[in-house]
Amino acid sequence: MTIEQDILALESRRYGAMTAQDTAGLGQLLHDDLVYTHSSAVVDTKQSYVEGIRSGKFRYRKIERAEERVRVYGDTALVTGRAAIEVEVDGKPKSLKLRYLNVWVRQAGAWKFVAWQSTAIPA
Repeated sequence: MTIEQDILALESRRYGAMTAQDTAGLGQLLHDDLVYTHSSAVVDTKQSYVEGIRSGKFRYRKIERAEERVRVYGDTALVTGRAAIEVEVDGKPKSLKLRYLNVWVRQAGAWKFVAWQSTAIPA
């Protein structure tokens, strides 16, 4: 398996944990220094993002990914792509179409998700 395939498998695990509200599984994938910048420009840390999923503030219903590309630079992997996300935020349903940049870093032999930056695709 290539590093690119490993990263895409980790991405699938992360998105699966998000939709399943599996905060324990998600916590294992997230770097302690996570910077999660939503398309609304709201920024979460690892702690606030995991708590948002645990509390039900974020309820991911469906996530579809497309045009994914992984680029590896030593112990850093960048993932770009598009996503269609059905989510409830504070009980309000939202349909998001996004372009995103994800960053994974390898430390002590393990890949951790350290950054998300997304931009809404205009309707």
